[in-house]
Amino acid sequence: MSVFHLKRVLLLFLTAGLISACSEGTVDDTQPPLNYQYVMPETTDDGWVTGHLNDHQLSEHPINQLINNIHNGTHPGVDSLSIVRNGKLLLHENFRKELNHYDDSVGNNELERHVMHSTSKSFVSALVGIASDQGFIPDISTPFYQFFDYAEYQNWDLRKEEMTLENVLTMQLGLKWDEWSHPFGDEKNSLTELTDNNNDFVKALLDLPIVEKPGTTYQYNTVASIALGLLVERATGMPMEDFAQLYLFEPLQIKATDWLMTPTGFPNTGSGLVLMTRDMAKLGQLYLNNGKWNGQQVISENWINRTLNKSVSLDWNYTTGYGYQWWLGDLKYNEQLIPFYSTRGYGGQFIVIIPEFDMVIAFTAQNYTNNLYDSPFTLIEKYILPAII
Repeated sequence: MSVFHLKRVLLLFLTAGLISACSEGTVDDTQPPLNYQYVMPETTDDGWVTGHLNDHQLSEHPINQLINNIHNGTHPGVDSLSIVRNGKLLLHENFRKELNHYDDSVGNNELERHVMHSTSKSFVSALVGIASDQGFIPDISTPFYQFFDYAEYQNWDLRKEEMTLENVLTMQLGLKWDEWSHPFGDEKNSLTELTDNNNDFVKALLDLPIVEKPGTTYQYNTVASIALGLLVERATGMPMEDFAQLYLFEPLQIKATDWLMTPTGFPNTGSGLVLMTRDMAKLGQLYLNNGKWNGQQVISENWINRTLNKSVSLDWNYTTGYGYQWWLGDLKYNEQLIPFYSTRGYGGQFIVIIPEFDMVIAFTAQNYTNNLYDSPFTLIEKYILPAII
């Protein structure tokens, strides 16, 4: 595959608005049910203990209504949904009928698997935490550039020496960067400019001019999350994919994973992970359970607490702040605001954790161009929280 074509494939995952979810081929033309009635999820060998909604204080009626409204198009674009409460998988439904561009890019032919887009960032944050727990990373206050061994850098500035690993985890690098003010594909978009003109995305990121003191200003940066993945590889001395498999995916009993690769052959830890929805929900349960999965401590409780601390204050819809590649926010329930934290991926790939109700909710979706990116939150408020008995 040529470098040019490989870049084009990669950009399918990085774009934030150009590529639609047009299908490439029909896989299943089964008509959706006209009157869905709740059934318990299938028990498999994936580590989940399943349960019934009613046994965990959730009413079937609002959930039936939600699933029917997804099927009939009232709430378009939702590809799958899993609901966990009290550590039990209570609902799993897959609505996908067709594969799309993103599946083709990684050779995926399973409807149950879905590209995570920026939810990938929260997984790489977990890998940084595991590497830190194991002593491969001495301290998150370590200067970020010390983890890399490039011979030289462009636009060197002494302020770059002040940039720490924690600054990168919280998207406060201080580099000249803006991937939100202009649509992807516009040369003024920093992500477009960098990925169109460089093979080594991490080196190009580190070469950027620094314009602010690190740790002072939040700027969402997808390539920074790719750099975190490379940092894990450099710090541990293991290929990033192998480290992820051994220390995160295997403990979580996640068997089917894939990564889109950057032009240098490195996994796109900013937006290129492909998973099943039931496996997505495991990351949420891991964090809800202070780093444990089925009794095994996979990540330290200390790292979980630091990750979910509000490092950056934000005031957006469903957003109060940002931690270590995780989002913090509030949901409305009975006229009250209920704190939650989540991953968020372009198009609607969300893992939502609501500690007060011991709940994890995972969505995949293809709402790329219809302004329904935040629909998981509205669906939770409209149907799932009202189901609590």
